[in-house]
Amino acid sequence: MHAIKSNLLIIFKSSSGYIFGGYSPCSWHQSKGFVQDDTLSSFLFSQTHNQIYPLKQDKKQYAIWCGQSYGPCFGNNGNGQHDIVVCDDFQRGYSLLGSAYLWDKYEDKRSSHLYGQESPNLTECEIFELQFS
Repeated sequence: MHAIKSNLLIIFKSSSGYIFGGYSPCSWHQSKGFVQDDTLSSFLFSQTHNQIYPLKQDKKQYAIWCGQSYGPCFGNNGNGQHDIVVCDDFQRGYSLLGSAYLWDKYEDKRSSHLYGQESPNLTECEIFELQFS
């Protein structure tokens, strides 16, 4: 049985050398589906582009996605398209940045903006559980 974690900061590095990730205070349940963030403190970021993408207020119910066959996934546009999808092999997935997280260049299509390529093809993933006092 896996312990349920919350307040996770997740940092990825793709094979293109792009560094990006996200934070959410929400609890990551193995097969819960969507988890809502009423605090609106979830965000995505790109270190490569020096940008932060906050959670949209009208999409707070899609802050994170927890699924048994997936790695960390963030956001959704309400039609099944996520801002960040990482499959369980950490190679497959896609990004539709701007779905639930604010991006001023959102085009409602898959983007290589975060990954530097079409699929994540991750070479590194670091997960930190933040503790606040």
